[in-house]
Amino acid sequence: GYDYETVQIGEQCWFAENLRNENYANGADIPSSLSDNQWSSTTQGAVAIYGEGNSECNASVSIGDACDDVFSLHEYGRLYNWHAVNDSRGLCPVGWHVPSDEDWMTLEISLGMSESEASNTGFRGTNQATQMKRDSGWSEVGGNFNGTNSSGFAGLPGGGRPVNNLYWPDSGFYWHGVEATWWTSTSGTNQALQRNIYYANPQVARGFMDKKSGLSVRCVQDFE
Repeated sequence: GYDYETVQIGEQCWFAENLRNENYANGADIPSSLSDNQWSSTTQGAVAIYGEGNSECNASVSIGDACDDVFSLHEYGRLYNWHAVNDSRGLCPVGWHVPSDEDWMTLEISLGMSESEASNTGFRGTNQATQMKRDSGWSEVGGNFNGTNSSGFAGLPGGGRPVNNLYWPDSGFYWHGVEATWWTSTSGTNQALQRNIYYANPQVARGFMDKKSGLSVRCVQDFE
């Protein structure tokens, strides 16, 4: 019942906003409203809204209170663990899918990243993140770190819900205002590949995240 904005980038058609559904493509509910302990221990698919419940919450941009889950849902969609991404019932609407690592590299190359850089980990490329960030809504501490949104991707710093992260306690809501992090469908052993945009860096990062973590999701149209 929700109409998503979309954008054509190169030969791909992407959601121009984060996924926000509460159900798999077959209509089954995705488990939600999990406590910190439940979130950090489940190996099933799960969904959350930034700032919900009693979890620790960090809010870094003054355009609205990200620890208010009503505001967060409106601005940033929902956060999913990778088990929801990998569920055979499908997370994206019919005709769309969670982008693989290769889908993300195709996007980045369309925005000018070299093929050799695209397969590296860490921050790569030149100004691809700047092209993908929306021109408002990012932290301006120490400078103006909004993007140009010349790609139409409209990335916003919706934060995440990390698990087994060296720097943050399990299952709280962190990184709002300074980071946007999206899952790929590509898996490692206990981790899966993700893409990250950091407010003070014009490049896009490629790396791994624990599968129990809650990250944003974009959908890309199936290739016909």
